[in-house]
Amino acid sequence: MIRDVAAGEGRQGSTRQVLVQCDEDESFYRFAGGTVEYGETAAEAIIREFMEEYDLEVRVGPLMAINEHFFQYYGKEHHQVTLIHLCELEQTDEIPEPLWHKEHSSVKLVWRTLGQLKRRPVYPEGIFAQLEKNQPGMSHLVTGRGSR
Repeated sequence: MIRDVAAGEGRQGSTRQVLVQCDEDESFYRFAGGTVEYGETAAEAIIREFMEEYDLEVRVGPLMAINEHFFQYYGKEHHQVTLIHLCELEQTDEIPEPLWHKEHSSVKLVWRTLGQLKRRPVYPEGIFAQLEKNQPGMSHLVTGRGSR
């Protein structure tokens, strides 16, 4: 979720903010979401996950990025594909901040400016450049694979 917030009194323009998940120390940022269950579309999974994890109703918009991530887990090679959609909160952009994850007490959901995001790793790698664009288009990110 991306929103542009009007600058404070006496300032011109607006500030872009992104709704992100992070740990308590905000050592990294990533998008909320989860695993698609059998028979479910990616959009349906996003709606379900936001409700299960944060009691938030969301409207799923266009696909913004595809991330193919290569990694090792317990000595096995894996290839994960993540679909990242632009979304909007159904009711309002205002949420209690931080909004803590219902199942993982050390995970929170917060609005952060691009300046704040720039100070820490944002996952998937390469997505920050998309967030900086006024009209983010579709991107295909490949991460975790050495140069080939």
